[in-house]
Amino acid sequence: MTLSKPITNDIRDLIATVACEAARAAGAVAHRGFVDASPESLATQQKAGFFDIVTASDKAAERAACDTIWSRIPASRILGEEGGWQGEGDTTWIIDPIDGTSNFASGLPFFCVSIAAYHRGEPVCGVVYDPVRDEMFVADRGRLTLNGAAVPHFLRGRSDREVEVLTNAPYEGERPSRAAQEAHADLVNSFRAVRRLGSCALHLAYVAVGRVAIAYESKFSAWDIAAGIQLVQAAGGEVHARDAEGRAVEPQEDTLGSVKRLVVAQSGFDYQSSCLSKLIADGTL
Repeated sequence: MTLSKPITNDIRDLIATVACEAARAAGAVAHRGFVDASPESLATQQKAGFFDIVTASDKAAERAACDTIWSRIPASRILGEEGGWQGEGDTTWIIDPIDGTSNFASGLPFFCVSIAAYHRGEPVCGVVYDPVRDEMFVADRGRLTLNGAAVPHFLRGRSDREVEVLTNAPYEGERPSRAAQEAHADLVNSFRAVRRLGSCALHLAYVAVGRVAIAYESKFSAWDIAAGIQLVQAAGGEVHARDAEGRAVEPQEDTLGSVKRLVVAQSGFDYQSSCLSKLIADGTL
């Protein structure tokens, strides 16, 4: 049996540095397209339907991130939301150039760049960058930082009644079933508030740094969650991932595509007693 060589500190440091550089490069493109909005920067195409769009800025931001990565680490393969798989090498990057495109296109300042990096299958770092607020959330070596500073643990509350839950459900594109509507009503009845902010990656980042206690999503792709999961793990939070059959999944590079339902929560929050935990266990959500 061939054993993989351990990741050296030099490689790890380089990948983490390049991840932040790529996020800032993509973020600069997105920010410019947002502030100087024009028919060109907001030129929109539908993907899965009117509810799932891509703008010219999404594509330009992804190109900026990819160019930054390949200029520094040529032996990289990249999965981008807009470009799919490109390149080859031991280092894998999963990129969402603008998570929250609908917000971006509508003029709502809540969107981000999400980049996760892996080397030979092992997670190296996760970066979520909010270019409007100039906030860089980074998970590296099991440590969470926000704009370079360590983030102290701050528990918002231990039970549903004490906290808000972030979720983008119910999702656009189809009328929610009666069961989905009732499940959402249960969340509204159980939590202090339910917030639907429009960026899965920022939802996860906000749980990681303690701005909210818990978040739930069930309609996403690998690029929406890859970096955010690393952020929550670095913060010592809980990650509950399930596949389409309701089975628990350990979210790694090669299993992210099978994750269909995701809950993240702050350490110390009583998830097992939460309304959300019961809805997930019953398969209602």
